[in-house]
Order: sequence, then structure tokens, then C-alpha cells
Amino acid sequence: MKLNNFIKYTLILTTLLFAYSLWQRQPDIDDAWIGEHAYWMAQKGYVKSELMHGITNQHILHIVHHKFFTLLGASFVSLFGFSLFTLKSVSLFGLIIFLFVFYKYQKRYSGQPALLISFLLVAVNAFIFQYSFVYRPEIIVMTLGFISFICLERGISESFHYKWIIISGLLAGLSGATHLNGLIYISAGGLLLLIKRKPLQAIIFGLSAIPTFAVYFYDFTREFNFEYWLYQIKDAPALHNTGMLPDWLWIMEKPFREQMRFFHSPKEISLTLLFLFLLIVAFKKLKLPKDLLIYLALLIISLSTLAVHSTSKYLILYLPFMFIVMSRGFAGVAIESETEAGIIRLRKTPVAYWAVGFLFLYIIVQTVWNVKTCSNKFDPDANRTISEKFIGSGTEKLNVLAPMNYIFNEIGHFNRIQGDLSYADIHKTGIPLHGSYLLRYADSTGLDYLIITKEYKQNFGMDTLSEAQRKNEGFVTIENNNKFEILKNEN
Repeated sequence: MKLNNFIKYTLILTTLLFAYSLWQRQPDIDDAWIGEHAYWMAQKGYVKSELMHGITNQHILHIVHHKFFTLLGASFVSLFGFSLFTLKSVSLFGLIIFLFVFYKYQKRYSGQPALLISFLLVAVNAFIFQYSFVYRPEIIVMTLGFISFICLERGISESFHYKWIIISGLLAGLSGATHLNGLIYISAGGLLLLIKRKPLQAIIFGLSAIPTFAVYFYDFTREFNFEYWLYQIKDAPALHNTGMLPDWLWIMEKPFREQMRFFHSPKEISLTLLFLFLLIVAFKKLKLPKDLLIYLALLIISLSTLAVHSTSKYLILYLPFMFIVMSRGFAGVAIESETEAGIIRLRKTPVAYWAVGFLFLYIIVQTVWNVKTCSNKFDPDANRTISEKFIGSGTEKLNVLAPMNYIFNEIGHFNRIQGDLSYADIHKTGIPLHGSYLLRYADSTGLDYLIITKEYKQNFGMDTLSEAQRKNEGFVTIENNNKFEILKNEN
């Protein structure tokens, strides 16, 4: 098979697989966790979290959220109504913008072979495949950061074109307001300008980032201010540093754990191996974009210092730059020529064979993950069926403990849906939410029903309580199957 045809067929098949994955895609935990912020913003004009009720007063007001992303999500909810598909479509919208910009950039600066290879790398990538349809901010942040770099690159290469520096700063600031990890684009952009000995442009770039990053502080008030934000940051179990090191030493140690982001599992390893191989073999032979390489290195260093966790999904913020390096590197060391008919020929060299081998490994591993993403489907009516069957109608004044994704589409049917994850987090703070004590705590916080999944049944100690012990605490079991059990509070 000609390489052109292989790439085109792979792109078509991956696109069809992606389209199939959109249909009833299983909710990610963040679809509910972060999506609830958009719901309350659209409903009340401010963010709170009933899912995390009882943790750092989030049920009153929550100001540690992804500010611009929340506003974007709230606008989608206001326009199209609250649903899992509506929330997921926010990231899909970001992907569409990214693909358009990425295509224009690669078409301008790369040849046809590198352009095709780069879109192959994008299409099969498991992170892009998954998170472009998850209500998380990484795809939007990546898109804003990439456009910021394009403008910065143009501002560096063109004399006295300060407008591009200003636009780059504005976009970098907005990426920081979308997710605080987006601050790495401000850091990398400013440092790159200083390295290029353009201190005036660096100052202009930094000042330009201020007004858009200021969006992050839109819900700060005299009462709910920086101290309240810091309280919600430091006391939230999900953001707590569980290490044994003191905070200052933990921050210094973080950069030495950055490699964990690149070698977490086969999907990260296959990407990293392909990138490193092509970077090494192409570095001396090809004129890879020096500014882009420096910028990428600065992004990696900045994120290693800034990010709370070493989770691999933050790799998304680097991907456009890695794809450019890999596509140009592959085209330079593995592709011999392109005929007048547009046929791409591979070099018959050991380096070319290794490059193709790593590329195939990358494609296979990523595709396996993509198939897994497609395999589990979500029935949007399942939660409504559970409510009607076991709880009944007239639930608007009831409070229920349930799985996080129970808000789809039950959030409007209950007074409060508290996520089971919140109980797991509260347990981390030292409150022993286990067994009988958990039931007493649930009663004290006004919960009427507990829907406990098989995953949490043992963690919450429900498997150790007899029916008599449950009744002694005022709870009765109204359903118990291999997926979940439901307890009713009769106090």
C-alpha cells in the first residue's frame, strides 16, 4: 500500500471511530464534577457545588474553578440546555478550532508529507480522541496556547509588529484564566522573548496577558476574596499534597517527577518514544524550528513546577508542538521524495525503518485505547429510571447521595445530589465515614436516600452492616443488586 493511501485510510477509519464514540459516550467523572459548575453558573450566576457539599463550603460558593471554561460551559448550557452532550461539545468546539488553525499553520510551514503525518499523529492520539469530548479545559487551553505561540512567532520574526506580541499575550492570559496550568504559556512566551534578547517585547507581552488573565478573578468579592480562595485550595482533599515533604521542598522536588507524565502507561510511552527518536535523529540533519523547540522545553519546565499533579492528561498542553517536531522529523529522515502524482516514497535506510516502526507502534497503541474509549456506552435515561422505580415522583425537595454522574439528567429533579466522591474526600480529612458512623453523618446532613455503587460499598463499610444495624441508624435497604444498593432514611 502506498504511504499516502495508508495515511488517508487510517484517517478515515479513525474519524469514523471517533464519530461512533460521540454517540452516548460514557461520562467522565469530570463531566459531572466540572460540569456542575457550568450548570449553577447558568442557573444562578455564580458557581457552587452540591456534589462536593460539605467540603470547603463549596455548596455556598466555589471560587476555585476553571473560570473562563466555566463561563464558556455556562453559555453552552444557556443556549442548548444542560446535558452530557452539551457539556462535552465545549471541548469538541475547541478541537474544531484547533484543527483549522493547525492545518493552516502546517500547510504554510511544512510540506505535504509532514502535513499528512501531522494529522495522522493528531487523529489517532488517545488524549485528543478522549478529551476532545470530555468537559475538561485542556483542549481549549491547548488551542489558546497554540494560537498564542503562532502570534508570538510572527511577532518575533516581523520587525515592529507589536500587535502580534499583544495578541499573543492576550491569548496566553486567557489560557491561564481557562485553567491555571495555562499560565505556562505566559511563562514560556515571556522567557522566549528574553532569550531572544527582546526585553521590550517581553514586557509588552506580559502586560498584554494581564487583562485577559484578570477574568480569573471575576467572582472575587470583599467577602469571598483571596483568603477564601486559598482556603478552598489548601483544604480541598483533591488538591492536598499527601507527600511527606514540606510544601517548599515538595515544590522543588516536583520537576524531578516530570518524566512520570511521559512514561505513565503504553499510550504515553509510545508517544514519547516516537518523539524522542525523531527529535534525536532529526536534530542534526534537519533545521527543526529552534524557537519552537525552546518554547516546548520552557512549557515542560514551567508545567513541572506549576502543576499540582503529574497526571498524563496535561500532556495535551504540549501536543501541538510535539506533533510539529515529529511530523517534520519523520518527513526529513524517513521520506525520500514526493512524485508529481503526489506519491510519498519511504527511504530505504535503517533510520527510516526505525521511524516507521515507532510510528506503527504509536498508531497501534493509541488505537487500542481509542477502541476502549468507544466500548462503554451511557444510557441517558438510566438514572431517571432508577429514580422513578425506587424513589418515586415528587423528589424536588429530597437530598440524595449518589454517583457523580447521577446529575445526568437528574440535577433538576432533586434539591441536592451529593457525589459519593465527596464522602470519600471527607473521609480523607479524618472524619471516619464508614459503617454506622457514615449513616449517622448522612442523617445529620439531611440526606434522604443513599445510592451506593458496588465500588463504594466496601469502601463505605456497607458490606459490614446487617439490616438490623442499618435500621438501628434509621435506614432501610430498598434495593440491593450487583451494581448498587439504595438506602432510605426513615428518621
